[in-house]
Parts: sequence; C-alpha cells; structure tokens
Amino acid sequence: MQQGSHVHIISAGGAIHTTLPAILRMMPGITRICVIADSESYGISANPRIEGERLAVRHAAESVKEIAASLSIPFAREMVFPPSFQSARTVLTRVRHENKNARITFDLSAGPRDLCMALFALAPWIGGEVWTSFGGKVPLRVPVPDRDVRTLLANVNYQTILAVLLRNRPVPPGPAGIPYVPRQYLYKQVWPYYIRQRARKPVEGAPVIHYNRGRKPANDLSQATFTWFMGMLTDAGLADQSRDGRNRRETAYRITENGETAFRIFADPAANSLVKQMLDMP
Repeated sequence: MQQGSHVHIISAGGAIHTTLPAILRMMPGITRICVIADSESYGISANPRIEGERLAVRHAAESVKEIAASLSIPFAREMVFPPSFQSARTVLTRVRHENKNARITFDLSAGPRDLCMALFALAPWIGGEVWTSFGGKVPLRVPVPDRDVRTLLANVNYQTILAVLLRNRPVPPGPAGIPYVPRQYLYKQVWPYYIRQRARKPVEGAPVIHYNRGRKPANDLSQATFTWFMGMLTDAGLADQSRDGRNRRETAYRITENGETAFRIFADPAANSLVKQMLDMP
C-alpha cells in the first residue's frame, strides 16, 4: 500500500457504528477500515439474550460497512477464533504485511474482553495507535509501550536464528514447555544461511578458505558474531538463554512468545527458504 495510507481497525461490538463518525472527524485520512470480530459473534445461540447481543454486533458491523461505502473507503471483515491471541496475531500480521507503509489505528471501544486484550497486546508490535471511547462518545488515545524490533529484524540473520528456534519448537508445546536448543547445534543450523551485512576487508597474506554449498568466503559466521547475535535477541526478549541439560558447560536457547510474534510480523519470506518455510506454518 502506498505511503500515507491509514488502516483503521475496529474490534466488533454492538455500538461500533456510533463511534466511527467521531473517529472519522478526528482522523480524516483513513483510507481503509477493517472490523475484527470474535467468531462467536457470528454463531447461533438458543439463548435469546445472547442471540440478541450477537445480532447487534452483526448489525453494527454492517452499519460500519455502509458508512465506509458512503465515503468510498475500502472495508474488510476479519474473524478471530479461539485462542484469541494467536488468531489475532495471524490477522494483524497479514494486515501489516499488506500495508507496510500505512499508519495503523485501533478502536477498542467495544467487543469481547479476550479480543480487545489480544488486539491491545499486539498493537505495539505493528506500531499501532490504540483509541477507545471509555464508555463515552469522544474517543481518546491510549498510550501503549514502544516495542520497535523492526530495525533489529531488518538484519536477515536474526530472522534465520528465530526461524531455527521456531522449527525446533513442538506444536503444541509439551508439558515441559518449549525445549532449549544447544548453542553448537543452533550455530551449525544458522551457518549455511548466514549473510554478512558489511563487506569484510581482505587481510594480506591470509589463506583463502573454500566453502561448500556455494558460499562466499566473506560469509563465514564467526563464533564472536554469533554470540553477539544471541545477546541482542535475548536482550530484546525474543529468545531465552539457559544451560544445556545434557552439557552444563554449553549454553542453550529457545524462542519466546514475543520472539515468535516479532518473527511472524517482521520476517521476510524472501530472506531464505528456511524463513519462508516457518512463516508458512500456522
């Protein structure tokens, strides 16, 4: 999407169409509207009260669609299924990838608690602004923490490391949680994909090293560089560090929930085949 575009995301509730006009007056540059609804809102209930609430949500979403159409603003509806966080992350990852240069805002004035909490938790990861009416008529901006890892993951090597850690995570996680990956195993898995970001100056008289797999000599991953990479990932909270259970002298790592979120949102499938493979997995 072109720079200067603005995607406005609304958590579906029974009165979202009443808040939208105020949002449009406050932020007239909105170029796309997306309503994210809990899957239960579109189910059928035998309970008249619950069915009435769900019907109100569906009618409100249709009213938002009509308002958007009257202003020639493209409209989309997305569905979130339990567990809400993982499903919402998938939806927002797609929204961010399809609108890389867009401003993204959220209206969390309505909708079920789990949906709103998931969207609020994910907003910082995609640089989103959160707004809510707090039960009133005038939406107010809610401050969210700054968690910009885009610059870190712009280096494809961080994407590769997280992809290897993610590949070694059981789905679903076992009773002991996500296992740690020994450092040397992780290093060997990352080595074939390593790409040096800055050209290395040749050292006069140094021996020329020949590599297999079509690699260039400049792309040799040193242990010191790998240690730096892992330190950056652990400091950013994207990976955990511990001692290997079988060799207490060796460090081991595993991906964190924040690490997986960052990887899925910011990793580029064009980076290498491993990154693409892991991004294609649910």
